[in-house]
Amino acid sequence: MKYLIGVGVYVGYDDSVGLRLIEHVSEGGLEKGFRAVEIGGNMLNLFSYLEAGVEKILVVDSAKMGKAPGDYMFFKPEQVESQKVLAGVSTHEGDVLKTLELARQTGYRIPPIEFMGIEPKRVEPEMGLSPELERRLPEYAAAAVERLTRGTA
Repeated sequence: MKYLIGVGVYVGYDDSVGLRLIEHVSEGGLEKGFRAVEIGGNMLNLFSYLEAGVEKILVVDSAKMGKAPGDYMFFKPEQVESQKVLAGVSTHEGDVLKTLELARQTGYRIPPIEFMGIEPKRVEPEMGLSPELERRLPEYAAAAVERLTRGTA
């Protein structure tokens, strides 16, 4: 099984791009050979997908990378370092890189995993998505599906 996993929060404006991408994929019938799922902002939900038989995971999230709003890139966990400061492990705040490290430390099998980071324009307590990201959702979805299904991670 392969998974396309969207993370973020709907009330975080551009932080919702991963969730909205999953909606786009699901509503467009683009799930072919993989399952598209939202885990929201609770990164501990990722543990449910770290099981035997998982071939690959692609996680889509907003990521501040110093790029132009709406630009994206693919990367592996070992290619980046989290800059997020957390109080500890919590279901109210999350860091997918730190969640993967916790999973490793507690004996979970980590399948091949990759990230699609999309540069936000704004992350603030508001519903919606900036026009720069909204208009590119089909492009993001096509790139994510291609990356997940072509056999590399």
